[in-house]
Parts: sequence; C-alpha cells; structure tokens
Amino acid sequence: MKTVKDILGQKGRVVHTIDSSATVLDAIRMLADKGIGALVVLKDDRPIGLFSERDYTCKVILTGKRSENTPVADIMTPDLVVVGPDTAVDECMALMTERRIRHLPVMDEGKLAGLVSIGDIVKDIISEQQVVIEQLERYVYYS
Repeated sequence: MKTVKDILGQKGRVVHTIDSSATVLDAIRMLADKGIGALVVLKDDRPIGLFSERDYTCKVILTGKRSENTPVADIMTPDLVVVGPDTAVDECMALMTERRIRHLPVMDEGKLAGLVSIGDIVKDIISEQQVVIEQLERYVYYS
C-alpha cells in the first residue's frame, strides 16, 4: 500500500508558504512565480489555513475586494484538513473527494512536512494501475 511518504519521496517535500498578514496580491504573485495552485498560510510558523486560486476567484474577484490591501488571512480557507506521512494514497483520494478539496498539507510530529495535491494522488494511482495492467499483460502473454 502506497502512502503519502512515498509520494513526497518522488515529488519532494518543498512546501510553499505565506504569512497570514501578507496581501492577496503577494500570494497571487507567488502562485504565478512558482507555477502552483495553493499556499499553506502560516501564523507564527504554524499552518492555519490554505490559500488557493479558488479562494482568490471566489472571495476577492467576485466580492469586489482589492488584492493590494486584503490580507491573506481574510480570504484563506481556515479549516485545514491534514494527513500524516503514513496515510494511504487511497485514503487521501477518499478524503479529497468527500471534502471537495484539492490540497492536503502533510504534518509529521507537529511540523509541516509536505503538501500533496489531487494531481499528485491521481498521478500515483494511474501509475499503480499501469503496473498492474503490464503485469496482467505479461501473465496472459506468457501463459
């Protein structure tokens, strides 16, 4: 059974973060510069929320707020759903589907240890299925 630790071992453990007092404009610039879809929001070096492209479009653009003077803390998604490194990949998929979320911060012994996205999870599941298909093809071919 593959776990979050396996995914982080392949993709790396770099987590892009932003302070809760930073402006939305700072966050959007960081998303664009890094080519990513979400940032973990920190306060006093503790994860307190997640800022995503969806937060920006739904809570800034559509409400008429200004990116230049709105703090990330005002529009972030505050209810973090986190997983540990030993969480199974299929459990992550179920959690993301059930909660309708696209990113899961990974906490290990109280510290931020990574971030997995729905794309990471799907890529891993497809890779696992491809291995099974190849094994079945070899079995059928050589039987």
